[in-house]
Amino acid sequence: MRIKSIMAIMVIAALTLALTSPSASADPAPTLAKPTGDRPVGTTALYLKDSARPDPWVPSVPYRELMVSLFYPAAPANGPKKQFMSEAEAKAVFDEAGIKGIPPSVLTTVRTDAVVDARPAGHGLPAVVLSPGFKRPRAELTSLSEDLASHGYLVVLVDHTYENVATTFPDGRVTGCAACGSSSPEFWQRLQRSRAKDVSFVLDSLAHSKWAPLLDTSRIGMAGHSVGGTSTVNAMVTDTRIKAGIDVDGTQSDPLLAPGLDRPFLFFGRQSLYAPGTGVESGTWDADWKQLTGWKRWLTVAGMQHPSFTDLGLVGEQLGLDFGATTPAGRGQAITAAYVRAFFDQHLRGRPQPLLDQPAPQYPEVAFARTSTPYLPAPTGDRPVGSTAVYLKDTSRPDPWVPSVPYRELMVSLFYPAASAKGPKTQYLTSAESAALLKDSGLNVAPDLLTGMVTNSVADARPAGRGLPLIVLSPGYTKPRATLTALAEDLASHGYAVALVGHTYENAGQSFPDGRFAGCASCDVPHDDAFWEKLELGRAADVSFVLDSLTHSKWAPLIDAARIGMAGHSIGGAGTLPAMLADSRIKAGMDIDGTTHVALTPPGLSRPFMFLGHQLGATACVPGDPTWERDWAQLTGWRRWADVRGAQHASFTDVGLVGDELGVGYGATTTALRTQEIARTYVNAFFDQHLRGEARPVLDRPGYPEVTFCH
Repeated sequence: MRIKSIMAIMVIAALTLALTSPSASADPAPTLAKPTGDRPVGTTALYLKDSARPDPWVPSVPYRELMVSLFYPAAPANGPKKQFMSEAEAKAVFDEAGIKGIPPSVLTTVRTDAVVDARPAGHGLPAVVLSPGFKRPRAELTSLSEDLASHGYLVVLVDHTYENVATTFPDGRVTGCAACGSSSPEFWQRLQRSRAKDVSFVLDSLAHSKWAPLLDTSRIGMAGHSVGGTSTVNAMVTDTRIKAGIDVDGTQSDPLLAPGLDRPFLFFGRQSLYAPGTGVESGTWDADWKQLTGWKRWLTVAGMQHPSFTDLGLVGEQLGLDFGATTPAGRGQAITAAYVRAFFDQHLRGRPQPLLDQPAPQYPEVAFARTSTPYLPAPTGDRPVGSTAVYLKDTSRPDPWVPSVPYRELMVSLFYPAASAKGPKTQYLTSAESAALLKDSGLNVAPDLLTGMVTNSVADARPAGRGLPLIVLSPGYTKPRATLTALAEDLASHGYAVALVGHTYENAGQSFPDGRFAGCASCDVPHDDAFWEKLELGRAADVSFVLDSLTHSKWAPLIDAARIGMAGHSIGGAGTLPAMLADSRIKAGMDIDGTTHVALTPPGLSRPFMFLGHQLGATACVPGDPTWERDWAQLTGWRRWADVRGAQHASFTDVGLVGDELGVGYGATTTALRTQEIARTYVNAFFDQHLRGEARPVLDRPGYPEVTFCH
């Protein structure tokens, strides 16, 4: 951990921990978080001695002594519960923090849930090594240890001697913090590397002890708090037995170097310090993130402070101490336990955990800052969403880009309210489509990355409802139809049928049901003004054909042909105007960030229309898109023009979402998730008002500080 972080923690400890409750001594004994699993928990203390190396902090000691607490599923038993801390340890913690007015003995009475020396139940258990923060005794991770054990894990909680304020040994000796007082970068690197050696020695010792039958050596993970978390990277690099790791709120001080680490890893910390781009601390995560080549997540938790992830925050709050957190300590413990357990369930037990796929409504405090498996944000409506792929063939015209093909083939993704949310989710892209899009984007990632994109719609689900308003969505040039999936799913969750059109030969690549793959034939054509006009007019023709096909197919009962709207992004948005001019069935339209090339001429368009785009200059609406200004004058019906500050072109699509999730910059200062929230709100409101006749005040005045109405 960097000097700045350590000094900040020490100041908080000295100033805020001293704020005590006047009635603390009369309060009941503090309690730890109750284990959430269904198994009783046992615990035992182990004394280990490594004669192969001298102590790194007291060289006069020719060996390394460690105390370890094991937690494990136990046979039901009555017996004494584990003491949270000894009197000497409690006094050392209070003295280091400058706490006055509370007797240290209060920490010796904290109620725990693990029975001392209970008989173990089971064998060959997945194991998790836990490492506490600098200066902190291992007791600070007792709740987490008990919770994991209650779910069937063997937990190995290590005390790193001379690196905390007090370690009590079986013979009564209490060692202090010989490592305290140092704070240079070299010190923190040395500390992390020493901890890695401690962990390997502990694993060696367990594997050759009477506890070996409890341990499955092929399923070992590690997590730690603060420097215990940063040391997890070091331990994994030096010991391949550790299959998965977590850094809980620890600033990396020993950079991860090439070839990096290909095993699963989770960064999990407070939002105030570790949100990407916030400062030095998050910068250390960013540097290591680039060297993590396997499954990875970067999650932040709002309202938490450094002690919030540990029992010191939990017990301190019960004693009336203020750490500056706005999320209650009990809630912080529950969040920490849930995500740590989900991580190890997935990577040590092979049980997929939806909690790790995308933000969960039950934990709104947790944000997915970055991920190696992109996801779409959950729809905001109250209806499950289904989707299906529809193949269409227009034999009345040749393909505009490959004239040797005497017909026009289209793929359409149809989204709709579903009868159930159960079932396999829709695949985002085929392998060929993913590879083509990623190659076109220039990203150096696995070509099949987007085949595993986490979507929210159930493939081929049974529709719910009939006579629904229909929205046609048209994507940007070179972008497959899938890049508007988040918007399509959201509209469907609010009761719309959505036809998301793939314009063949106009995107990086499109797969057909028979296995054929069509590349971007139009990409080889000179992109002059005539090209863009042809593209927009061709999109209008595609949309009319899609409407003809859907309203005369098995899907016709799902659609109310009198309530059809259209929206698109980029050239798909620009194509909305010519589509509306050519087809009176389209009652309302939106252009999302698309420069128009086919000028709207008198008598113009009298149906509702809205422009929604990113702010072009430093000042909202100045300059405005000149093509929008030109067409604005020809819109004679209801009309709006909204600019979104801080967004960029990709922000309105899944491309921006994936960029943010992977940590790939595209120039936006407003996150794609926020821009998507704004876009979803205005798209839903626009069609609610003009297809359903439901007034939406957000269309009369900007509902977001980032949004300005230009006209």
